[in-house]
Amino acid sequence: MTTASIEKWLGSGFVVATLIVALVATALTPPPIKRRLRIAIVLCALYWLMGLVTRLMPAGSPLTQAVVAAGYLFGALAAARVAFVLLIDVAWERVGRNPINQLARDVLQTAVFAVTGFAALRAAGIQPTSLIATGTVVTAIIGLSLQDTLGNLAAGMAIQIDKPIALGDWVRLDKGDVTGRVVSANWRSVTIQSDDRLLLVVPNGVFGRTPFLNYSRPGGSCRRNIYFVVGSDVPPSRVHEAVMAACADCPLVLTDPAPSVLTWAFLDQGIQYWLRFYIADFAARDRAQNEVHTRIWFHLKRRKIDLAVPVRKNFVHEMDEEAMASQHAEVIHDRRAALESVDFLRPLSDDAKDMLARRGHRKLFGPGETIIRAGDKGREFYIVRHGALAVRVGDRDIATLGDGDFFGELALLTGKERHASVIALGETEVFELDEKMFKDVLEGEPRIAEEISKIVAQRQAELDARLSGIAPTDSHMKSATTEILSKIKSLFGLG
Repeated sequence: MTTASIEKWLGSGFVVATLIVALVATALTPPPIKRRLRIAIVLCALYWLMGLVTRLMPAGSPLTQAVVAAGYLFGALAAARVAFVLLIDVAWERVGRNPINQLARDVLQTAVFAVTGFAALRAAGIQPTSLIATGTVVTAIIGLSLQDTLGNLAAGMAIQIDKPIALGDWVRLDKGDVTGRVVSANWRSVTIQSDDRLLLVVPNGVFGRTPFLNYSRPGGSCRRNIYFVVGSDVPPSRVHEAVMAACADCPLVLTDPAPSVLTWAFLDQGIQYWLRFYIADFAARDRAQNEVHTRIWFHLKRRKIDLAVPVRKNFVHEMDEEAMASQHAEVIHDRRAALESVDFLRPLSDDAKDMLARRGHRKLFGPGETIIRAGDKGREFYIVRHGALAVRVGDRDIATLGDGDFFGELALLTGKERHASVIALGETEVFELDEKMFKDVLEGEPRIAEEISKIVAQRQAELDARLSGIAPTDSHMKSATTEILSKIKSLFGLG
């Protein structure tokens, strides 16, 4: 190669244009693309460095020709790099196409560089085929030394073509019992982040030979299973009802596919049940499992159904009648205090209050459970003993109830549908009175029905006034009292 041709090569506007495009693109693109374009700028610098070196070397020597060829190669690779980044990383995504995965990107870029490099060497007067022919032995040695790496590359290409996994999928490897989320899949390995926030790097060759479960395919939902044992004296239908009600109260449990419970086995300590339910997000499996377990406990407890436990030792605790009577009296006293806090129950006689205190039910609810639901026709009345509850109309919370508050009186006394839902905000204890108990009270003391009607009508009118801003009139109060009294007499058969 002559000095003139070298000078011509040094003044090539092609590399200058490449450098200008790279600098402008670097200034206008986000940081990840800036880093990729910096390689092109470095290659341009090496191009001119090779040109300066050739000025210090004798023209026509084999070494000078090799340096010139290196210059050609650096310049061509710089142009190829800029073109690849602008076409694949910028233009491809700008037109709304899905980003190319890293492995396919690396393979495509290697192919582009190989073609560009061969063209540059040919332009420099070097035949690439001669390099291939003379490097057969070297290629064989390199191939043997990179056997695992090439195997990982081939396995990685197979994974990208078959697509058994995608970024974000939850998988469980058969070997090592590892469960985690796929956070990376490149030409060398698949990286899985476990529940403990640890990264497991699995070479593609090993991953391709290892059976695994993909919890995110095909539809994303996955089934969870819970086994529990209840005493054999409880009818299975009661257990099924309680468990299905518990699942219906869990937002994380899907309704399609619907949950199901099976009477599964007869064991020494009782009957084993198998609950099967589906969740949409495998990442929420522990939270869903905790929520369902908690709901089952509360629903069984309210129905006075105990979970069976293995019996190993029996402990007998003796308690004399006086201690038992004292304990019972404390419970009744506590319930009487709850009844006294309700304005429309104060006119009741002491005997009636004692009867309600003895026959009422203590109910426990967990966080997020619905105690009454808008639109239902329940005939139960509740007094809050401990905890906090939200009164919800539609999606809006309109009030918060706490210790001593009560709700459900209109449905109990008039038969009206529930106009709002009440949801426990935390672990909550309520005292429940039902229609049968109240009917027995009114049949024994029918005279108090009118007084109860006045109190309930007054409180309902005050509530309506707060919502509408219009104060109730005497005629309105009288009409409301008469309507409530009429419904009480009709519902409870007072004549």
